[in-house]
Amino acid sequence: MTTQFDAEYDIIVVGAGASGLSAAVEAVKNGNTVAVLEKLDSVGGRGQFVEGSTAFESAEQKKRGIEVTRAQGFKALMDESQWRANAEVVSAFVHNAATTIRKLSDIGAVWEDVTIYAYEQESELKTMHWAEGEGARIIELMVKAARDGGAEIYLSTAATELLTESGRVVGLVAKDADGQLLKLGAKAVILAGGGYASSPEMMEKHSWYGKNARYFVDLGTPGNTGDGMNMAVAAGGATAETGSVLLMPVAKGKTITSHVSGAGSQPYLWVNTSGRRFTDEVVAMNFSDAANVIAQCDQGTSFTVFDQATKSHLETDGSDISLGTFIPYHAPLDRMDAELEQDLTTGTAAKADTVAELAEMIGVPPQALALTIARYNEMVDGGVDDDFYKPAKYLRAISHPPYYAVRMVAGTLVSVGGIKVNGSFQVVGEGTDAPIPGLYAVGAEASGIYGDTYPLTVPGNISGFSYTSGWLAADHASAQIVKEAALV
Repeated sequence: MTTQFDAEYDIIVVGAGASGLSAAVEAVKNGNTVAVLEKLDSVGGRGQFVEGSTAFESAEQKKRGIEVTRAQGFKALMDESQWRANAEVVSAFVHNAATTIRKLSDIGAVWEDVTIYAYEQESELKTMHWAEGEGARIIELMVKAARDGGAEIYLSTAATELLTESGRVVGLVAKDADGQLLKLGAKAVILAGGGYASSPEMMEKHSWYGKNARYFVDLGTPGNTGDGMNMAVAAGGATAETGSVLLMPVAKGKTITSHVSGAGSQPYLWVNTSGRRFTDEVVAMNFSDAANVIAQCDQGTSFTVFDQATKSHLETDGSDISLGTFIPYHAPLDRMDAELEQDLTTGTAAKADTVAELAEMIGVPPQALALTIARYNEMVDGGVDDDFYKPAKYLRAISHPPYYAVRMVAGTLVSVGGIKVNGSFQVVGEGTDAPIPGLYAVGAEASGIYGDTYPLTVPGNISGFSYTSGWLAADHASAQIVKEAALV
């Protein structure tokens, strides 16, 4: 029986973020009729917060004398995943990422620089392509290009179910802004919903962190609730590496541009809810790894402890590590006092004249915190961290009251594992690895380039992957449409 549709398109894209808009731009360029369904009332998703994008052997790298080969990129991503990544997907990404930079240039992107991300992390590849206006500007350019090409972008319209006939996806059901259900036909559906990081239930069920995920804070947009993965699974699709999530440390109740949060992200003394030190805090140079460490603490919570001398150092000399453009390297954290007025009342931060008072304020055992600080100061005086081997230049004494503590948690940026795809970004079937005709998944919706964590050593990879997988899926879908039309 042939399904009756309210409207039909060549390609329907579910999600108007980085990967979905990239797919839409390419799809209309290839002559397709395209609908983009966005469940929120605005476009962009987490693509609005992109800083830079990965590429290898790009024209932008070459004109700056930067040599990072595709082979280096492939090996770095595979090694970082402990070879759990899908080599076919990784190869497709690294081979085509430079073309992505050119395609974005073609619609108006201006590339200001190519760098590493964390200047203190020597293992990074110089792959971070910084665009003028960053991710927000790229979103604007893609929206314009898609609409100029004839794409119809529907806001406040959520896809709820994939429709299949004889094992092929032929469209979907969507709920519009008025709550009306629509049946939309398509020769191909591209899932680009951004993963599941905005769903506490799915975070607890699927991420590596289990129940601790309930303590995380969502740093992105609220629309990434796993709809694409759920629909793909219901249609027979497989999943892979679903537990991978990109996290960033953040002070409880704060944004990632907060100066109190920036202070809490520095490589000073970190203690857990037992008042004990638990890591080499220089892990802070890699925000993804740092958040992984904090996420495993009791209640997914740690405290960064420092004294007045260190606070003054941060306010005048600036941060000792960077969080990209959010907290630049050596940027003075001069808004701390203004923020602390509120944060001291909410429990985000604490300030006390004695260690015992500080411990009571943050709810850790006073004796344990006192012993931890005494041991830490002893190693500061000796210039050697015998416990976790932190470089001496980051050992700062805690001896000049008042004392401060910032409550840190893991903030979710995006899930980076989910629907299993092949190198053409076709969703593959559970137990078969054969592609489901007419169904694709891209960006954070798709699994394939990560293992159990996000590799900051190849900076900009989630955005680069999103843009690249989007247009590659659209190209493959377009070719299939042409091929099938010729058979009719």
